[in-house]
Amino acid sequence: MEINLFEIVLSGLFAPAILFFVFGMLTIAVKSDLIIPPAMSIGLSIFLLVSIGLEGGAKAIEAIVKYPDILGAVVAVAILAIICGSLFAILTAKTLKGIGLSTADAWAAGGHYGAVSSATLAVGVSIASDAQALVPSARIFAGWMPAIYPFMDSPALLAAILFGRISLAKEGSIEGIMKTSTKKILHHSIFGMAVWLLVFSLIIGALSQFFSPKEMGDTLYFFDGMFRGILALFLIDMGMTAGKQLNFLKELGGNLIKAVAVALLLPQIWGTIGILGMYAIHHMLPGTIGWGDAFVFATIAGGCSFISAPAAMRVAIPEANPSIYLPMSVALTFPFNIIFGLAIWKVVCMYLWGAL
Repeated sequence: MEINLFEIVLSGLFAPAILFFVFGMLTIAVKSDLIIPPAMSIGLSIFLLVSIGLEGGAKAIEAIVKYPDILGAVVAVAILAIICGSLFAILTAKTLKGIGLSTADAWAAGGHYGAVSSATLAVGVSIASDAQALVPSARIFAGWMPAIYPFMDSPALLAAILFGRISLAKEGSIEGIMKTSTKKILHHSIFGMAVWLLVFSLIIGALSQFFSPKEMGDTLYFFDGMFRGILALFLIDMGMTAGKQLNFLKELGGNLIKAVAVALLLPQIWGTIGILGMYAIHHMLPGTIGWGDAFVFATIAGGCSFISAPAAMRVAIPEANPSIYLPMSVALTFPFNIIFGLAIWKVVCMYLWGAL
């Protein structure tokens, strides 16, 4: 059956999740009095993280039991994630420093762009799951890729914090690397809400799937049934947040245009590099990686954190200005990724895997 590329792009742009996000941004633009209470916003985030974690852990065990050869691919992808997360954080920081941002701002933002956007991942999982459901007999998306989240997120944050503090020390800024205790840095990098929730949900999902598969199936039935509805509400909130953050981009001053270019283009490059890395693993270990797996990895590699990273950077690099790195992440990168980046990565993956 011939697949129409134009239809694929349109179906991505007009997916309910994307439209709900645009609706959220439009809500701020027209100054509607619609509000989503902060407690509800946190609740939606918790649901999505737990849902992704449980599903990822359960699917990882299920895939390994069914296809023992996939274990090598899981290890290879985890190593790739550690390398990519660290490198993307460092390269983004050096790029931002090169266009004129301060050392503190550059490294704090670099940590965001190396770390993972759980919201982008959630939308990617939804798209890949739909693709798998349409062709159940094919190996498009095995479901275990969210388990890779912490292997990219924590190394990226630690790399940005370590090299950021070393750079500040060389400049003689404040107290440099000794400014923040190592204990606090590690705590916020590993036990921050997003990473902690996801990691422990992954562990619970894996253990329950192995020892109590029936109970795990019943639990996932609840989460799966509500996932897309919760995601829609969450993206309305994210759209509204992005709309509000646009006002703070003026903090970038004369660096605005260059920073916008970095915020929009670098994540596309990181996501594409992630896809190419997955394609290499796909050829080294044939049959273990589907295009949907590579697509979800791209959402991990090309995302920009706005949950774990802001909390970690606020503690570890307090000299940085949150009015710079947070709007770049929420008001620029996230909207562009959701509206355009996901469609780009999906087409690239389908083309490389011969699904187009």
